[in-house]
Amino acid sequence: MTWLTNECADAVALFWRSAGELEDYPRTLERALALALPVALVKLPHLQLNDIEVWLRRRWVSFSFDCQNRFVHGCLVAYGGKGIIFVDGGDPVDQLRFTLAHEIAHFLLDYWIPRQKAVQSLGQSITEVMDGQRSLSLDERVRSLLGSIPIGIHTDLLERDESGVDLNKTWKMEDQADKVALALLAPQEDVLQRTDITAATFELRSDLISAILKDEYGLPGAVAKVYGLELLSAVGKGRSWSETLGLR
Repeated sequence: MTWLTNECADAVALFWRSAGELEDYPRTLERALALALPVALVKLPHLQLNDIEVWLRRRWVSFSFDCQNRFVHGCLVAYGGKGIIFVDGGDPVDQLRFTLAHEIAHFLLDYWIPRQKAVQSLGQSITEVMDGQRSLSLDERVRSLLGSIPIGIHTDLLERDESGVDLNKTWKMEDQADKVALALLAPQEDVLQRTDITAATFELRSDLISAILKDEYGLPGAVAKVYGLELLSAVGKGRSWSETLGLR
């Protein structure tokens, strides 16, 4: 049993197919990203949203986030079928690894794949609409509604406490990006093959899988803990009723 949705699994498969090669563990994804997608990677220390705006302005790109400045581990900016992933270059290696995977997932799920689907359905000229160069024609409006194809400017960085933000949609986007990131860095099948999921107690199974995720796949400790629990639950090796009730 897999914990990935079909959409997430397709995104992971597309990434590695586009890269043309698989990376050994623990993965950095930097070479694979350069091979697979039209995305540049920029590392800045102590990354804040203002730093990204300044970096872009220095390259004659006028852009500002529609939210308050804050520190971030990573951020995606995409336009014209290309993207830039900004990450905090001062973060620990394990955090940097997960941040990059998470932002790659956002590019695939929220920007690249919807854009490619729109082009396939409506033709190359629809990119002019997605890039804000013209509005939809009547025929394009009808076909986009029938095909449920997202049209418009993509924004994936939202003010977290702003009223009016669809928190359910935001949570779903982040959850899907996390799932793709984890599948890129530590595929479920590989992890379970390397873990003794027959260990007698849930605590032991949890400790074993968390240690493997940290030591062999390079995931941050907190991420490894949560992901390990998810994988064990997905294959029926989570906490038993008796363990939940404290009977063993």
